Amino acid sequence: MKIKKLIMAAFMLVIMGGYQSQAAPAALSADTAWQQDDNTFVIWGPSGLELDAYITLTFQERHPEINIVITDQGWDESLRQNLQNAILMGSPPDVVIGENYFRAFAAEGKLLPLDDILAKYEDDIIPATYEGATYDGVVYAIPMFTGVFAFERNCLVIEAAGLDCDNPPQYWDELLTEAAAIRDVGAGDYFGYTLQGPGGTAVGSAFRIAVYQAQLDALPCANEACTIPDFNNPDVIPVYEMLRQITAYTPPGLIDNTNETQVYEALFRGISAFQIAGSWHVGWAESAGCDTCRYSSIPVPREGHSANLLVGNVLYAAPSGGRHPELAKEWLEILITTGAQERVFTELGRLPVRRSVLSSIQESVDPATATFIDELLYNENLTVLPQWEDHPKETWAIYNELLTAILKTDRPIPEIMAEAQAAIEALR
Repeated sequence: MKIKKLIMAAFMLVIMGGYQSQAAPAALSADTAWQQDDNTFVIWGPSGLELDAYITLTFQERHPEINIVITDQGWDESLRQNLQNAILMGSPPDVVIGENYFRAFAAEGKLLPLDDILAKYEDDIIPATYEGATYDGVVYAIPMFTGVFAFERNCLVIEAAGLDCDNPPQYWDELLTEAAAIRDVGAGDYFGYTLQGPGGTAVGSAFRIAVYQAQLDALPCANEACTIPDFNNPDVIPVYEMLRQITAYTPPGLIDNTNETQVYEALFRGISAFQIAGSWHVGWAESAGCDTCRYSSIPVPREGHSANLLVGNVLYAAPSGGRHPELAKEWLEILITTGAQERVFTELGRLPVRRSVLSSIQESVDPATATFIDELLYNENLTVLPQWEDHPKETWAIYNELLTAILKTDRPIPEIMAEAQAAIEALR
């Protein structure tokens, strides 16, 4: 089997829950040998994942003459910039991985439309998993696996504070009351809530805050596609007010810590009681020795509704300038076949994107994982993180400054929001 897996020293792909630190982009060589070989099929994606072997073998059996090259080209902003560079140089890959940047490339006509592939599975695939790759009603990327959020609690901490861990808070006000009580009883030894701050390059804070915003239909967006920011929407003020309150019940210094592992392991170590957790937390908590960790739906505002965000939602697209467009579409379809989807959970520990497969594994998984599957199958308000179409890096920086001011100052919230929106307007 002719397979090459090239790990380029200049790039690192680290997939942990769908958000991670960003490597600096590097120049791509225009005269690399594999870019000139008509029999070489180039994939930008993770190398070494167990599911790669099945997908590669399936494809190679159909096309033994093809030399498959899988390379790691970074993630998030560095991956986006590397793809942009490759397209400008006329040498994009045949297939590329991604999560939150495909719409911009689709708008420029740089990706192949994939509605013909999706149509075969449309009734079975969770629509939110390809929402972030939809532009003008056309789908431009195929989801491979996904994740979602739930509410994680450490019963050891909750019960030490004299509270009932079997009945987790259902509403924001209940969460605030319990978090305050835990902080008070803990007297510096343990606290009520894990709140990640917006510092650094990771977007874990923005993801979790967006869940609360979605519960009030108050994502910071000016349009339905959520590609244009509106940081001055008054509907979001209750979210920011709640976050300010709960900051007081968070372990000191935690919102300044940019190491996400340390932030969320505070709960596993008995320092915090509650946090919003991604679906990968189940295995993480177990490996960290938290046998008292439990999971439930995320508390909602009494005037709001249940909502959730996809996270670690991995898709693959085919650049329109790739050398093998038909082969690329064939590769992409393998990702959502029953054979591949049935291996997602057993081989990767992630959640498949097809309802039938999720339903089939739900009966055999642990109760914690079943909580996350319930969110995917039954939550009617699943969405994705915004994809800013204009100056995305600068827009996220402005948003992070907004969140920092909310969490770390007592300035009037409307003033902070107006200031952020003015900074957005200045970019245009």
